[in-house]
Amino acid sequence: MTSQDVTTGTPPMIGRCLTIPQWLDYVARYQFGQLTPSKVVLHHTWRPTVQQWRGLASMQGMQRYYANKGWASAPHIYVAPDGIWLFTPMKDIGIHAGPGNGSLKAGWYSIGVEMVGDYDRERPSGAVWEGTKAVLGGLSRRLNIPPATLLAFHRDYSKKSCPGWAVTKEWVLGEVNAWLNNAAPPPPPPPGPIGSIPPEIEELAEALLEQSYARRAEGYNSSWAFHQFAVENNLGFPMAKSQRLQHGGKTYAYQPFARDTLFCESPNWGDVQRLSQLLAGSIPPPGTLGRALLDATYATGGSPFRPDWAFHQYAVAGQTLGPPLEPSKKLVVDGVSYSYQVFATDTIFNRGTEWQNIQRLSALANTTNPAQAKVRDELLKATYAAAGQQYRPDWAFHQLARQWNLGAPLGKTDPITVGDKQYNFQVYATDTIYNIVPNWSDVKRLSAIFGPQQMLLAAPAPVARLLSPGAVFAPEWDAFHIQRFAVAGRAPSAYGSRSGSKIRLIVLHGDAGPALQSLETMAMPGSPRMPHYYVAAHGAIYQLIDDEFAAFHSGMAYWDGARRNINRSSIGVMLERPHTGYTDASQRALSWLIAHLRAKYNIPASGVVRWSDLSPDAAGDLADLPGNWYREG
Repeated sequence: MTSQDVTTGTPPMIGRCLTIPQWLDYVARYQFGQLTPSKVVLHHTWRPTVQQWRGLASMQGMQRYYANKGWASAPHIYVAPDGIWLFTPMKDIGIHAGPGNGSLKAGWYSIGVEMVGDYDRERPSGAVWEGTKAVLGGLSRRLNIPPATLLAFHRDYSKKSCPGWAVTKEWVLGEVNAWLNNAAPPPPPPPGPIGSIPPEIEELAEALLEQSYARRAEGYNSSWAFHQFAVENNLGFPMAKSQRLQHGGKTYAYQPFARDTLFCESPNWGDVQRLSQLLAGSIPPPGTLGRALLDATYATGGSPFRPDWAFHQYAVAGQTLGPPLEPSKKLVVDGVSYSYQVFATDTIFNRGTEWQNIQRLSALANTTNPAQAKVRDELLKATYAAAGQQYRPDWAFHQLARQWNLGAPLGKTDPITVGDKQYNFQVYATDTIYNIVPNWSDVKRLSAIFGPQQMLLAAPAPVARLLSPGAVFAPEWDAFHIQRFAVAGRAPSAYGSRSGSKIRLIVLHGDAGPALQSLETMAMPGSPRMPHYYVAAHGAIYQLIDDEFAAFHSGMAYWDGARRNINRSSIGVMLERPHTGYTDASQRALSWLIAHLRAKYNIPASGVVRWSDLSPDAAGDLADLPGNWYREG
């Protein structure tokens, strides 16, 4: 470490860019802490690409991305086209490769090196590759560890392609050894073949995982040990954000998932442990770590743990129900009273006061008994209501979730665009089911992508046999609807807090497009601006960030008698305007969106403005939008 290694922000970032000579001097003199790293894990960013990289702005965007996910640390080094960027101090344990992070408890840790770019189909070259060889070679010299022993790939610790399928260890080691020996590299072997999960499927999986984890937590990242452990051990999705608790003078990170709560002692991020193994089916006494974690897990569902309650005793003994989603309740079916409680993976219930006869809703999934089927459907209604949803017994997704016992729903059926394809998906506690539009009947399970041989478990024929006649596949959407736009493994950073400001304006902007290219650029960490919504020329409406946040789409302007930060009190909407002019489809979609937002936030017609109406510097922004029809939605 040097005197210039001052960190700022969360997670702590150095944010300094070095040339190759500066890096080699830096690493040669670097003083590590109580533990010296023994591995270097190589990654690629995938996004941002080399073309999307914006130097310090991209580094700050990545910092915001990690902070929004609650990370306490990050990768150590980014090798970019403009130099070698320092993020996490190398003396500290970073977060970048799940179990490949290492830990103090394990007695080893790794340095995380990110190559800026997408290397699934072509190898890195130019400044990025020259810098990467210097980083790997410099660390090999400083640590006195041969490259073959030092180097690991992110995919060694996960099912990702990272650092890209085209990058092989044979090629990397040949290049780095030649660099160390100041010799010409050997003839390059062929680029690595596309692996078992093709890039387009990996992109879809990452996007669906992000949406699934964001239902109740901070979104997904494969570099986080909790998330990687949960995927590999089929624990389902998180029921709450990662949190911390103090016990016995130590700090523990923990996160409840559908099938178990994971925890580790800070900062031993890679040493993931399971609460179920700590409890071993018994209720621990107060004052123990197990009891503290059990109480915290139940608190996430708004149902304090009661060791004397039959439902809670049953749940702990069974070890498979996960946390509750709400307190226990009652319902009446045909004059009979039932108590029930919705847990992540199942709903348990009993009749009257028969506390010794607790049953599971999943056991009634295929019942043909009319009385039992009525109880099942009423409990399913209650289970969906716990997630704020309506149970629709005729919907294919709902029928399949019941047949496959996917647990409680965590949200409604939503559309999402990944790349140039649109999908429908619904998140349940233990899995997400989806289909590609318009192939409604080809329903698949997200978990199948990561299963053995990546087999698609839900092919059309088996699905058809599971469904009732007349099952509804297509959701009942309006002519226009809002769909999420997602970039796998990344999230936008061009937003902040509204600082208590009420939404009072809808501000319209223009964009030359093409839509998908603009959307991907704005969704990158480090992008300086983005709206909440983007209306494409073909009439699709995309959402990049939730309304509760202040998207950076406008800026300071004079409005309502004072100069204000317009972002804090407005919704930003961007309209694609190709060189051929506005399209009828986009104008109709914009009119629908404006009407929807005005009704939702009680915004008068005068509150719908173009950015050019507020900012003289943007006089050309939508200046040619015909008439004032957009205020009449």
